[in-house]
Amino acid sequence: MIFKIKFLKDALILASLLLFFMPINIQADEKIDQISIVSESWDKYSNLDGSGLFLDISRAIFEPQGISLEIEYIPYKRALHRLKVQTADAMYGTYSAEKEGKDYLITPRSPIDIEQTVAIYKATDSLNWHGVATMENLRLAWVRGYDYHENLPIEIKNFTEVTNSEQGLDMLKVGRFDFFLDHAGELYDTIKRIGFKTSDYQSNIVLEENVYMAFANNHKGKKLSEIYDKEFERLKKSGELKAIFDQYDINYPFSGDSGT
Repeated sequence: MIFKIKFLKDALILASLLLFFMPINIQADEKIDQISIVSESWDKYSNLDGSGLFLDISRAIFEPQGISLEIEYIPYKRALHRLKVQTADAMYGTYSAEKEGKDYLITPRSPIDIEQTVAIYKATDSLNWHGVATMENLRLAWVRGYDYHENLPIEIKNFTEVTNSEQGLDMLKVGRFDFFLDHAGELYDTIKRIGFKTSDYQSNIVLEENVYMAFANNHKGKKLSEIYDKEFERLKKSGELKAIFDQYDINYPFSGDSGT
């Protein structure tokens, strides 16, 4: 009987010690009530006033789950760094984590959009477009952090990184490089906004890629990614996703899905 009492006392002490060290795991499974998102400000996608395709999709996904959005607008490359050091939960506009080669990102199954990358260049008699290979050995430029040299199937030796699309077009105009590469939507919106005259220029699609809402590679990021995938499918099936694309006059890229 004494042995049994001692055994029970030892078991209680062990259980108490285990409970003492458990709060870390319990905290990891606590309910998520906020998601911090870092993003560049892209017209119609992530506007400074809080509107935009990506932001409205995020609200439709997370707010019904009781998760509020906290948005901070910063350059793309800095946004990547914030996810790397895990001081933000999510960002927009990356390729898949595997394609990016960035193990600090988690990308869900469903892309948030399908992106066309366009090369714009001054039309001259000496430059005849014959596909992406036309740009090989010439001077290219793109917005800092877009890293098109890692995705194009050509060798790129001479490239410049610019701050934004407007700066890229201004520098193209004065001949600082031969081709400026950019997201099609962002490029055409910038052309319209600044009144850039395109009569002497041509543009061609050079890449089509799935783009994602990426999450930090930690416990919270994994949970958010799971919520994203489940709710994204719901939005597609209900037709709500297409309605958000239509609201911003952006081509709905998920043809064949319910709601189209």
